Amino acid sequence: MSGLLPVSGHPESVLSKDASEGTMSENAGTGVLFARVLVGLVVLICAEVFSGASLGMGLWHPWTILLTYWLYFAHFFFFTTLAVRTGRTSLSCLYLWGVLFGLYESWITKVIWCGYNGDGKFAMGHIGPYGLSEISMVFIFHPVASFILPLAVTCLLCPPLRRLFPELAWFTSKTRGAQFVRIYLVLSFAPVMAMNSGGPINLALNLAMAIILLLVLLRLARPALSSADGRRIVVFGRRGFAGLCVYLALLYGVAYVAVRPAGRPAIGVQLFTFVFYGLAIGGLWFHRRREPQPEARTHVEKRELHLITVLFAVLLVLALVLSALRRSPVLYAPIAVNFIIWTALGFVLTALSLAKGIRESFGNGETPRQTAIDERTVQ
Repeated sequence: MSGLLPVSGHPESVLSKDASEGTMSENAGTGVLFARVLVGLVVLICAEVFSGASLGMGLWHPWTILLTYWLYFAHFFFFTTLAVRTGRTSLSCLYLWGVLFGLYESWITKVIWCGYNGDGKFAMGHIGPYGLSEISMVFIFHPVASFILPLAVTCLLCPPLRRLFPELAWFTSKTRGAQFVRIYLVLSFAPVMAMNSGGPINLALNLAMAIILLLVLLRLARPALSSADGRRIVVFGRRGFAGLCVYLALLYGVAYVAVRPAGRPAIGVQLFTFVFYGLAIGGLWFHRRREPQPEARTHVEKRELHLITVLFAVLLVLALVLSALRRSPVLYAPIAVNFIIWTALGFVLTALSLAKGIRESFGNGETPRQTAIDERTVQ
């Protein structure tokens, strides 16, 4: 190492320093790439494993690797980039970004229009032209499981990101509300995951693959995750963001035509779906811009990482046990009740997010500061 230390007046030392900095920069850039792939895997696990959606065919299936993974990857980073660049990074705003994320269940999968199986049959009836259970994917499941939850985990893996999203630290706090939410998420995901698992053996194989990939990517992404500023992980540059836009435009265009074309409803229903976009975008517009807080708590305690690990393990074990009952009516009742709760809760959260934005917009004119979690709350 001594040969890399700069010594004044020696050209060789300057060259060595430049080479060292170049290697560090290259390692950091590679680390960011692996960190993004890792975060994409976290999103896939939270969305497709916790719901069991990709378990039947397997995480190793080409469809999952070539399409599903990149669908989540592109949506997640598209909205994190927009959230940071626009300053709409409060928890309410992240929820609304998640609603925009979840609306891919219309144009791409057609789920909210024609049901989970694409046969026009809704799992639990309908609300107007939309499925009762299916619409919960837009207003609660994807905002939480596909966006907020994996972003909260990302902030744990890369603590400096808490400067941008300090309110996400609430999820690992000791408040009663956070404890209740964590328990509810485990109990609500477990039966759905079990029902769609394909059986204990198939579920175990999928989980083994996911855990191995997580461990490998965690090691490869370590340089970026341990950097002083993790902004590059969740905020794409100009060319990268343009690439996301092109990919998403192609994905929506091709999928709208090629995926379940019979599931497209009447033009009036399709046009009405834009009302949901209008509500979410309007809510984001009403919210004031939040600037990163330099004094925000960026330290992550071992307790928080241990808590997430334990919750993940409990969910997996519970799902494995229940997967033996995947074809039993025993699981149907809690799942049905859960979907009703999800749908109602989604509409409530949308209303609260809109109301909070309106209060900010028509308040005293002062821009609210990004809220950092109180030290006593987290510890």
